[in-house]
Parts: sequence; structure tokens; C-alpha cells
Amino acid sequence: MQEMTSYLNNYREEEPKWIDKFLQGEQISFKDVMSSRIGYFPECGDEGTLVKVGNKSHSVHSFLYVDTMRRKGLENCLSKDGFRGYHLVGQIEWQMNDLLPNGAYNYPSGTYSNYSPTIQKTILQERPYCFSQIMERDEDRDDVWGAKHFVVTFLYADSIATYYQLFVKEYKKVPWLFLLFNRCGLSLDCGGKLNRVMKKYNMFPPFVLCSTNSHIW
Repeated sequence: MQEMTSYLNNYREEEPKWIDKFLQGEQISFKDVMSSRIGYFPECGDEGTLVKVGNKSHSVHSFLYVDTMRRKGLENCLSKDGFRGYHLVGQIEWQMNDLLPNGAYNYPSGTYSNYSPTIQKTILQERPYCFSQIMERDEDRDDVWGAKHFVVTFLYADSIATYYQLFVKEYKKVPWLFLLFNRCGLSLDCGGKLNRVMKKYNMFPPFVLCSTNSHIW
């Protein structure tokens, strides 16, 4: 991890201006959150590696965590462990029309599924949610510890559908940094569902952290 962090130091990103706007009390949109580099972590649970690597290297300031973890369990994890060296300075609740103002896109024939961008309540008895937390570095930490601010967005959704809906269709950009747990369907091997979506639209992240020996382009 230290080697990757040192390498990504060569790709530093200035803190997005929309974060300052939010801290000054101005209205922001989900489009603002997606305007800078995105670190994407599908089926993430409460694992913090992606934020640690991207934030410590100052290469990513906006992270998108997508999972079907119950909100109560997620909030318990955040309140218990949180992000060491940082404190919460703001939270934004998003609705589906904030994420997809034009509505969900239809899946073309031959793609992996017909899921909507969020898994419906009837599947896991959980109301879909999406919220962003803006974090600020504690005063006793310095620039070496990480960026002054970063944002993590937590989305209850199907992670492959989210890749198609948000990155491929709505915002037409790839995640800059991608952390993969090589699980069923998320495999980056040529037969994996996620790989098929990426390959069909030529939407491959430039930097991938992988927890297994999955083949990477």
C-alpha cells in the first residue's frame, strides 16, 4: 500500500472548489461531487483502504462507496471507527433524481442485468439511501497525513448497475481510482459481468487496486 501511495503522489489533484463552496454554505449538486476525480469501491462494506490510499496521496478527494449494507449498520461503523485523523463537517442527503436527473437509462440487449440503479426495498427490506459526508483533517494532523478535506458518498445500490448508470451513461467518465474485491460478477477477468460492461463502452479506470490476483488490463 505504501508503494502505491508513493506512486500516486505523482498525480496530485487540487482540492475541488465545490468543497469550499459547500463549507461556505452554498448550494451544491451531485454533479459537483462527480466533477473531480472519483475513487470507486463496489461492494465495499466499511473497508477504508481506498480512502486511505487516495487521500494520503492527495490524488483523489471524492470517493463513492456502493454496497447493500443496511444504513443503521453503516452508521454504527462510521460512528465507532470513522476516518482516523478526520472529523465530520457536513452531510448531504441525496435523492435518486439528484443522481440521475434524466431518469435511469435502459440497459441495451446483451448486458448483464435489468436491475434498476438501486436495489428495491422488497429485496433486502432496506430503504435505498445515498448521502455524502464531508470530512476535515484534525488540527493536530499535517499535509503528510492527507488532504485537508475529502468527501465520501455512500450509495445503497447494485454496484455494476451503478457503474453503468452513473459512469457510463450520466457522467460519461470513468472512476480515476478503483478498488476491487474480486467477487462473483465483479471480476475483471474477461468473463466477468463488470468487465463486459467496461469493455462494451471502453470505460476502464486508469488505476486499479485489487485484493486478489485478478487479471487487469
